[in-house]
Amino acid sequence: MVKNDTLHIRVNEDVKARAEETLSMLGISISEAVNMLLHQIPIAGGLPFDLRIPPAPQSVTFHSKKELHDMLDVGMKQIQEGRVTDANVVMERIRGKYGF
Repeated sequence: MVKNDTLHIRVNEDVKARAEETLSMLGISISEAVNMLLHQIPIAGGLPFDLRIPPAPQSVTFHSKKELHDMLDVGMKQIQEGRVTDANVVMERIRGKYGF
């Protein structure tokens, strides 16, 4: 199929950078991703994914200043004892769980 039209869009630079980073891991450009999306819209009869507001957390926990400081002290002790996890490992777990 001949590509003979141009699409100009304005996006937040941080959103674009994060998208480019993710898409580069997939081996595709933003242009290719947008082209894929545009091909899927008529097939799906709309956007090819659900648009939903994420559910609110079941509960929000508030801590007193003392409780917060106690938790920070526990964290500092764990760091000093070497009980830490590499940030890359944590990010992979988050990506795996939440699909980023």
